[in-house]
Amino acid sequence: MRPPSEAFRRALSKNPLGHEIDPAAACFQHQVLREKMAAAGADIVLLPPEPDLPDAPFVQDVMVAFPRCEEPAPGRTALLVATRPGAPSRRAEVASVIAAARGLVHSDCTLVSIEEPGTLDGGDVLLYGGRVAIGLSGRTNMDGASQLKRAVEELGYTAYLCPVSDTRLHFASAITKVRPDCFIGTATGYRDFDAVGPEVLPESEIKRIVIPDEEIVAHNVALIGDALFVPSGNPVSVRLLREAGEHVVEVDFDQFTRADAGLTCLMGFVY
Repeated sequence: MRPPSEAFRRALSKNPLGHEIDPAAACFQHQVLREKMAAAGADIVLLPPEPDLPDAPFVQDVMVAFPRCEEPAPGRTALLVATRPGAPSRRAEVASVIAAARGLVHSDCTLVSIEEPGTLDGGDVLLYGGRVAIGLSGRTNMDGASQLKRAVEELGYTAYLCPVSDTRLHFASAITKVRPDCFIGTATGYRDFDAVGPEVLPESEIKRIVIPDEEIVAHNVALIGDALFVPSGNPVSVRLLREAGEHVVEVDFDQFTRADAGLTCLMGFVY
């Protein structure tokens, strides 16, 4: 994870409140989130702020990690992917995050870099069980998505290319996993999965929690241990998650929402 710097007020954003980003308030929300995640069992590596890179807190977009898909070493990072963000201003963020991640994984972990003309943002990648969904968005193009598809299929994953059907920033801007067998999202998010084919998110295997469009910010959740972190102010979504048996922890997140971000944007996971 990486806390925001003063430059965060210039983060890329199409949100109507993007001009009201308060870096100090964002730093406080980031700190509270880290503290609650640590209390839930997360082992957090904190990178220093980047004074010249406004979007640097969103480490998920620049590094994606994949554990081994099958025996003999489940739960071990086998592949690190250095992305090539669709926004050119973000490409300088990649090297420091990858360097930190490489210090956390086994020496035999493979590093793959998305090459020009490909572009890929981590916010377009969803890993669930033995499946990987890769969104084709304004930030991730066909070339970049195809490079990632080839890399993960060599590990044994089944990968799907999923076009984004509207103007969302990322494929994962309307749908994410709660657990490998449970997803949360808006109707639009599920339509993007289903348009590719019934095998991508089979209803016989994966529970679907559907939330109202006005609570779209709550689609992006992070499971740490038994605690499911959800942006505050979304009562319908929280109720549905609790009815599904989840231990919900609400966190203030509005400063990052103003920068078009979800909770998982702030986290780069290694296994």
